[in-house]
Amino acid sequence: MGVLFTLILTVVFIVLYVNRKRSGASDPRFRSMQNILLLAAIVFAIMTLSHFFVIIDAGEVGVQVLFGKVRERTLKAGINVVNPFVTIVKYPTRIQEYTMSIDITEGAWRGDDSVKVRTLDGLEVGVDLTVWWKIDPENVNKVYEDLAKSTYELEMKIIRPAIRTTVRDIAAMFKMNSLYTGERKDFTNNINDTLITLLSPKSVVVDKVLVRNISLPKLVENAIEEKMKAKQQEEAMEYKKNIASREAEIKEIEARGLANAQRIINSTLSDKYLQHEAIMAYEKLANSENTTFVIMPTSPTATGMPLILGK
Repeated sequence: MGVLFTLILTVVFIVLYVNRKRSGASDPRFRSMQNILLLAAIVFAIMTLSHFFVIIDAGEVGVQVLFGKVRERTLKAGINVVNPFVTIVKYPTRIQEYTMSIDITEGAWRGDDSVKVRTLDGLEVGVDLTVWWKIDPENVNKVYEDLAKSTYELEMKIIRPAIRTTVRDIAAMFKMNSLYTGERKDFTNNINDTLITLLSPKSVVVDKVLVRNISLPKLVENAIEEKMKAKQQEEAMEYKKNIASREAEIKEIEARGLANAQRIINSTLSDKYLQHEAIMAYEKLANSENTTFVIMPTSPTATGMPLILGK
């Protein structure tokens, strides 16, 4: 309608200009009006011609709609010559992201938009994820005709429901514990593969699925924390037990060494040796200048422990 309006105005101003010029009036005010009509005709002519060209930005593709019917040729990036009466609907072909998160500052929806699912063992968890996707530029006409007239409508009608359904179906095949272990990668890959299968017929190309976080109910989180604390305490007690066991082993080895030493000493001591050692001790005491001792042997062979009386 815009091109038709400017075209009519262009024709009107041209006709008025020609009629004024044919009249041949010499009044300066008449000439000024004539120039204004010429300028207006040129401006509206340029506006009319601009409807024959459309610029498509890089990373976009244009769908031509003429009186409700989609034309087969799509518009690529750059300057395109078009029918001035067509309506151009632009779709991005760059990678888009759709995030569903518990964080109120993220995602297309404000508030908790994480996907609530039930695992194989019946526990409810929240899954935060981001899906990277784009429209297949070769089938953009099909998207407009059969699915959505805008990217937002495509996200709401096709992509969002597909993500929610897929995550819930896949989560039901995994136990909660497996979502925190190496099986989390399998969980993500299954979602990715299922979305590819589900959205490819809709001309939506899934690039990658990112499972960013898995949130548990508060009671379950508390139970896990208590279990981890108990495990840490058990490991600490086991460590102390090992230390005490090693210390006991060391003491036992030391005691065994002392016992062996005593057995060796006892086995090598004889009465003659002990009598010799006693005589040597008596001699030292007898040479003392300050003290007088009375030595009384306690055995007939003088090998027993002597009784020493000081004076």
